[in-house]
Amino acid sequence: MGSKADNGWFVLLSVAAKCGELSTDPAHLLSLAVVVAVCWLATLLLHWAIPGGPAWGRYWWSRRRLWGFGHAIPGPRGLLVVGGMGLMSGLAHRKLAAAADAVPGSRRLMAFSLCDTRVVVTCDPDVARDILNSPDFADRPANETAYGLLFDRSIGFAPYGAYWRALRRIAAIHLFSAKQISAFASHRAEIAAQMVRALDDLVSRPVQVRSIVKQASLNHVMWFVFGKQYELEQDTEEMRELRSMVEEGYELLGKLNWSDHLPMLAGLDLQRIRHRCSALVRRVDRFVTGIIEEHRARRARDPEAAPRDFVDVLLSLQVSDRLSDPDIVAVLWEMIFRGTDTVAVLVEWVLARLVMHKDVQARCTRSWTSWWAETGR
Repeated sequence: MGSKADNGWFVLLSVAAKCGELSTDPAHLLSLAVVVAVCWLATLLLHWAIPGGPAWGRYWWSRRRLWGFGHAIPGPRGLLVVGGMGLMSGLAHRKLAAAADAVPGSRRLMAFSLCDTRVVVTCDPDVARDILNSPDFADRPANETAYGLLFDRSIGFAPYGAYWRALRRIAAIHLFSAKQISAFASHRAEIAAQMVRALDDLVSRPVQVRSIVKQASLNHVMWFVFGKQYELEQDTEEMRELRSMVEEGYELLGKLNWSDHLPMLAGLDLQRIRHRCSALVRRVDRFVTGIIEEHRARRARDPEAAPRDFVDVLLSLQVSDRLSDPDIVAVLWEMIFRGTDTVAVLVEWVLARLVMHKDVQARCTRSWTSWWAETGR
């Protein structure tokens, strides 16, 4: 819905268009163009003047809630049209934290604009906890890239409802339950041992820890979810393809897509994000569908066999929970995608904190030494 000011300019243009003499007089046309430009600029300034920038200004004007400006969420206005798009370049988390410190009262909740998109961010852990636990925020907005990468049918981006609850229930019971986690403890220990050996082999020269941790995380996901075991020291063609797909997906999902925030650019695909998403989804579909067909063939040979992994679980629930093949592909692709880089970054962050805090290192060393002495391992 357009704002009151916008509707006024449309009425003005409609009236002017009916004046036949303006269409033949260049001076009148020029005057009209100047008036329209001034009115448009005035509208932009009115929107921009609201705390949070142009998108929040359009929100307040469109709802005729000008009386509520005093209660608006504080935040930087940014630039006239694009708002705070500059905050999302480079190390966005640091820029957002600096912006929250710069605007009084913004650390608890800060508003800013990404062109036409309204955004809120918090630096307060209590507010963050309330947001994450509130059902009002259950729907995670899926941008064009998330839709393009099939995530609108997976747990992370699926809209709140029966389908989302079914996926959460399946994951809670068959993937993240204490029984399942305990059953795969030996697998995690084996992958951890492989990771330690790989780091030990490279101890005499510089090493990128994240690449090794990421490979270990990917191996764990493939073993836990798909029942496929890989050795960390072996770099097969299949593993290279997997890594390539995950890295491409993270690059696309983390890229600031102007089409998400400027609808007028949606049909142009200037950044070729839509094209790259389509190409990646074809690769993902071939890979995941191949694994699904392998599991179907094995189940056909032995229908009474108990599920060995999460793929078997999804196939056994396909009829009762009305899961289509594209749904299963989307869920399994999310497991590969989310379970790899996220875990690797977390482990790398923990290692970095250990390096920076010697007292924590000492406590960990004492704990490990005590555990080894008690278990005899």
